[in-house]
This record gives sequence, C-alpha cells and structure tokens, in this order.
Amino acid sequence: AVRMSSSQPGPAPTPSPAAPPMRSGKPSPIWELDLYTRPVTNDAGKKLWELLICDANGVMRHVEPLPSSLINSRELRKRVEKLIERAKVRPTQVRFFRAEMQSMIGVALADLPVLTVPTRRTYELRNWLEQRYRDVYPAMPGFKEQLAIDDRARKAVERVPDKMPDALRGDKWAFVDLPMSELRGPGASIDSSNIGFGNVFSVKDIDVSDDTPIPGLLITSARAEPLAAWMSGTELASISVNLEKGDLVLEVGIDTEYMFARLWDLQQREEAATFLRACREARGLHFIAVQQSLEDDGVKGFWLLRNYDI
Repeated sequence: AVRMSSSQPGPAPTPSPAAPPMRSGKPSPIWELDLYTRPVTNDAGKKLWELLICDANGVMRHVEPLPSSLINSRELRKRVEKLIERAKVRPTQVRFFRAEMQSMIGVALADLPVLTVPTRRTYELRNWLEQRYRDVYPAMPGFKEQLAIDDRARKAVERVPDKMPDALRGDKWAFVDLPMSELRGPGASIDSSNIGFGNVFSVKDIDVSDDTPIPGLLITSARAEPLAAWMSGTELASISVNLEKGDLVLEVGIDTEYMFARLWDLQQREEAATFLRACREARGLHFIAVQQSLEDDGVKGFWLLRNYDI
C-alpha cells in the first residue's frame, strides 16, 4: 500500500563531452527528444544547437551538436531515422516538451512510424538536461554563464487556466506527503506494479535525501477508478500554485492549464504555501494520487511529477 501523511501548514562549437554512463536494462519504446540551443557559443558568437534523444528508461542516449544551418525538419528527420534504424528497441512514440519547437518536430516526424506526443512529461530527458547544465556545459569552451541563467529563468507565457473538465473532478482533495524512501531504495513501496493508472520515473540520480518529504495532492472520489482512467489520458505534468491569486492549477500536455481549485480561505493558502516550500526542498518532485477514500490502503492512480520552474 502507498503510505501518505497529511501536510501541515507551515563553425559549430566544440562537441559535448560524453554523457554519463547509461543505465542497464531494456530500452523503452518511448523516446524523448530535445533540439534547442545551449549556453555555449563559438568564436563567431553563435550558440550551440544540440540534439538530445533518450529513451524513457535512460538506457539509450544520443547527443549530437549541430550547426545552425542544419536546424530544419528535413535534417532532424534524417537523424531520427538513422537512430531508429540501429535501435535495439524501435520507438513507438517520440515525446518533446518545447512548445516553440512543435511545428518543426511535428513536420520532421510526420512520415515516420511513431506517434509524436507534445508533453511536459519528459522527465528522463529533463533530468538529463539538468545534469548537463550542471556538469557538462560549464566545462565546454565557449560556455556563457549568463546564457545558462537565462535558460533556467525562461518560463512559459502566463495563461488563464481553462475550466477543468467535469470528468477530472473528484469529491474531495487534500495536501499530503510521503518520504523519498517510498520512491527508491530497498524500502520503496511505490512502483509501476502497484499504482493502478499513472506513471512513475526514476529518481535514483536526483539529489534529495531519503527522509525528504515529497508533497502531493490526494484526490478522493467514489468513482476513483474512472477518474484515474480519465486523468491518465491528460498527460499530467505538474501542479502549480499561484498564492497571490489563490489558484491551484493542473499543468497538462505541452501548454494546457486546468483550474483545479480556488484557495479561498487562509488555511488552504497556508497549506498551499507549505506544499510549495516542500516542492522546492524536494527539487520540484511532487505527485498526484487518486483513492476512493482517505482510509483506502491502495491507490487507483498515482502520478509522480516534477516542476522544473520553482
């Protein structure tokens, strides 16, 4: 059973160095892709463009620097086709998180035998990118610290959240938490075999101690199973909180936001502030769980999430 406790208020640049050792195991048929500039420039002041592709298990990783003259859908398709041809496990799905690259990536992959999914649920890729910003790019000739700061500060355009579909509404909700040790190590109780609908990803390399509380949102509903099934089709990405406006928002897909709840009273806002603090201390990790009741031993759905903008 998943154990949780309630929260209390409170010329091209030099190629990249080699990637860290890849994980052992079977590659996933789900690939994650990013084609974008990095905080590195050449002698002419041009930014490094870099193609990163990995599978969702972190077993396969591909790094390829590209000159800006080759940044187009045709060149991207050629490179993805070559990777598919020599892949041990061919992809059925390619996921990407940058809305500004959606048109180019969509055209590039349109004729390939894969499903293209624009989504912010590209955690293996984002965690790898985080490692490269920390360890790889600063060691490269032409690294510009200000560009790295600007990249991290870049956030999506603020939107007015959409009304949440009725099918996603539960009966009650509460802020809860669970220790990091429930997600990794010998005492871990949460994995893909016991969460019903949902998704978890590897947290092995995230620098958070095992006793760190991971905050979450527990949703209860008499129709917990169909609710979890509906949620599984939304590409849940993260929970965001706007304390000034009192908005609790579900981030889904590549750029969609649903208004989950309005935080009308002081206690709710204090609990939301506690959730935000815990999320920062957990390096953005958090979760959503769906149960029939607070007394339930098991969940009908569980989504491990990460917010990279806090």
